[in-house]
Amino acid sequence: MYAHVDINNCYVSCERLFNPELEGKVVVVLSNNDGCVIARSNEAKAVGIKMADAEFMVRKLLQENKARIFSSNYALYADMSARLMNNLARYTYTLMVYSIDEAFLALSEIHSLDPDQHARTISENVMKHTGLPITVGIGPTMALAKLANKAAKKQKLAYFVLDTESKIENTIRNFPIEDVWGIGHAYYDKLKAYGIKTAHDFRELKADFVRQEMTVQGWRLHQELWGKPCNVIKDVADRSKGIESSQSFNSYQTELAPIEEAIAMHAATVALKLRQQKSMSMQLTIYLRTNKHNVKHDQHYPSLTVKVSFAANSTHQLTLVAVQAARAIFQPGYHYLKAGVRATGIIPEGEVQFNLFNTYEHSREQKLSELMDGLNSRYGRGTLRLAADSFERKWAMKQEFLSKQYTTDWKHIVTTS
Repeated sequence: MYAHVDINNCYVSCERLFNPELEGKVVVVLSNNDGCVIARSNEAKAVGIKMADAEFMVRKLLQENKARIFSSNYALYADMSARLMNNLARYTYTLMVYSIDEAFLALSEIHSLDPDQHARTISENVMKHTGLPITVGIGPTMALAKLANKAAKKQKLAYFVLDTESKIENTIRNFPIEDVWGIGHAYYDKLKAYGIKTAHDFRELKADFVRQEMTVQGWRLHQELWGKPCNVIKDVADRSKGIESSQSFNSYQTELAPIEEAIAMHAATVALKLRQQKSMSMQLTIYLRTNKHNVKHDQHYPSLTVKVSFAANSTHQLTLVAVQAARAIFQPGYHYLKAGVRATGIIPEGEVQFNLFNTYEHSREQKLSELMDGLNSRYGRGTLRLAADSFERKWAMKQEFLSKQYTTDWKHIVTTS
């Protein structure tokens, strides 16, 4: 058996956790630069606010409903996500973090498991220990666990278990195919053309036909809906995907200096993530983007992939490489709106290959990184940073409705009067 757990209206729930007066009110969280709606309370959904609605297009609707608006507070959301995952790890031998607000748990190794009781325990204890409302779905495959989670939400249940064939059959019979995990727009359009409307319709297709029309990924999903596990939960980071940090600017940038600062910040973020998962990167991709929607400006999307001399996760080493690459791809005359750094070629920390002619001071870089991490952990993220990463950050994204850093800044810790 597998369990799928996610936070209900994640970003909104995080905001409400430290501001209880938001309960029962229309609440929305906006994307980078306060552009689009990326999280909504149930009350916001009820008044017609849709996911990805541009803020300026629904501004009147928000005002009419006295909505509370928040900018994305990623530091808060990431910290609450970490608390959730640490709690979930108590209920499984193998946990796979799937995104910031959801995870899969392998349950097969738990002796004498009662799925209903286990789901209830997870739901109640996570709420007790973190304050976050979650939904738990349990099924014999990862796809069915995910489907059980969505079914629970539709029935407004805290948890739902698919542990018998009759339960599975009754649930998938009218379950929309577009809501099935792994069915994207391309697959949906193809299945719609064949008259497939529900998960039951899809399951009734012949396996060979599915494999031919939807490749091996679609075939795996088809098998999982029949209760045959094809996906595997991994308790280590998937190093094949890489690690990325990027952000839009609050205004167009035409000078190199602020772009260098942004690239330095992203390189430091990538380096920290690498150290947290005890990995190192062998190459970095640095890229810049103009605004493709602004036809008044010439477009430019430069990128450069640079091989790191020796696999590294040092903030100093990766920042040096990234800033040099940014200088190489920057061209004056363009209005840049976004910058990012992506680390690939990721290997475990203990598998770095050196040579006799190496001049890279690996142990020194590691000690410096450990010192930075220790100070930033104690006094707040960003307390100690490289000079290339400016403290002013005039180019930082627009966040007019940003809430406090309740869990990561001593000045914002909630106190009682």
